[in-house]
Amino acid sequence: MTITSYDALISAMTTGQTSRFDFQKITGAGAYTAGRWYEFTSLAGSPVANAFTGTALNWQVCNGSSAFGMYNGGDVSPSKKHLVNISAVTAAGTGVPSQLMLVDLQGYYPGISMNSAVAQNLVGSPAMRYTHGVRASLAITTASGATAHNLSMSYTNSDAVAGRSLPVTVSCTASAIVGHITHAGVAANNYGPYLPLASGDKGISSVQSVTLSAASGSGAAALMLYKPLATIPLTTTSVASERDLVNQLPSLPEIKDDACLVWLYFAGAATAAASNFVGHTEFVWG
Repeated sequence: MTITSYDALISAMTTGQTSRFDFQKITGAGAYTAGRWYEFTSLAGSPVANAFTGTALNWQVCNGSSAFGMYNGGDVSPSKKHLVNISAVTAAGTGVPSQLMLVDLQGYYPGISMNSAVAQNLVGSPAMRYTHGVRASLAITTASGATAHNLSMSYTNSDAVAGRSLPVTVSCTASAIVGHITHAGVAANNYGPYLPLASGDKGISSVQSVTLSAASGSGAAALMLYKPLATIPLTTTSVASERDLVNQLPSLPEIKDDACLVWLYFAGAATAAASNFVGHTEFVWG
């Protein structure tokens, strides 16, 4: 079953086939740099913070049981669930302009050393919730050193073709901020929020190795794999931004069973430490 009309949408809502989650996240003790992307899963608030636990370099599954993901109503098959509304607001003057991206986090490879210049082989064969469209970001989990370095990666694409590599030079930026997507920024060869794919690739199914061109001096990171679902811009302090994904932007992104929904954040300004972000997500299925 699926929602194919306004009548079906109204019927689903009036019969209780809906769920809402109100989120709140607070940035840490360090300021965010304008022009960089950050993941919000490691921040305190609601839902709780993700510590990126697990055996180093081994795939860790994220799903509906992951406490740091936003509850979305649980599994509903054979019905199909859709995201219908989102809102977000910040009271921090430096929190705008910015953008939030909602993603379904498939999982991550933790414990990647930022102080190594040899290939780090990753373990595990992920089971993706999506046929295509899964992307990757390398997020700092322990402050990285200042030595400049580039990032390369060997991966299998979503068509099961192995041995794929990044098509361009990708530079990482040193950061003491946990959650910084290290290849995202305004320097030459920065890319964000996700790592670029080889020509013709429609997504990633697994990653076999990551390699830094030079040891940074310290630090660790986690390689996140996720499916982007929706974005919402924040333009004005203390004024809520809203996205109606039925009428305003008619896309109705599908929310898969066992989804782990988290936010990525683009800092359009130098976002101050301890900035708060609140909002909601609303789902309907039928």
